[in-house]
Amino acid sequence: MSALEIILLVIFLIFPVIDLVLEKYKSNNKKFEYCKTSAVLWCLTGLIVFIYFQGELSVTHPFILPNTLWKTVFAGTLILLFIIYMIYVMHTIVQSEKIRNEIVSSLEHSGDSLNDLMPESRSELFMFTFVVSVTAGICEELIFRWYLLNVIELHSNWVIAAIGSSIVFGLWHFYLGWKHVIKTALIGLVLCGLYLYFESILLVILIHILMDVYSGLVAYLARKESQRVLVKQYTKCQSY
Repeated sequence: MSALEIILLVIFLIFPVIDLVLEKYKSNNKKFEYCKTSAVLWCLTGLIVFIYFQGELSVTHPFILPNTLWKTVFAGTLILLFIIYMIYVMHTIVQSEKIRNEIVSSLEHSGDSLNDLMPESRSELFMFTFVVSVTAGICEELIFRWYLLNVIELHSNWVIAAIGSSIVFGLWHFYLGWKHVIKTALIGLVLCGLYLYFESILLVILIHILMDVYSGLVAYLARKESQRVLVKQYTKCQSY
């Protein structure tokens, strides 16, 4: 293992601490924070790519697409089903006041960090979808499901590699609280399983992007519809 790769691994392991420090000095401007977070992830991913092309990375290139037709079809079906589920959930949020209230209440009790992360305006939703979600999907999958998973597997086995990389993935979200660390680690474990089974980094990138887009849309739509209903009720009361 080269000196550059050792430095890279150290950065990945201490990043949760760095993230906590950055969190203390975060801006009140949500769009600026979106750009800052994305820039950090791209810098780390760029470092991996640079070291890889220098020939000093101990892992080989990631698998891009499933190696069989039926796995490709299965992967495409999973993505399609997830998109259909997203549409169904969005429709449910618009139709059900109870669901909206539960989501808004959950956001309010989830802690300031997560609450502040979720988009509230259309412009924030646009940036969250096309900047934050896309960046997280590409960068975090290359970091955790390609590099970290494979480098740990080189020195152990795939089970330890999946668990170890998922724990580090969860710890990268420590600024959101321990509950979110555990939740994220479990999601990471599922994504590891999908990557190992389908042998496709593209699949897990797309699923990761869709999951983040889903989270942003749910939060935005629940808040927006709740505010719209409140305004409508207030206007109705004022008319009497």
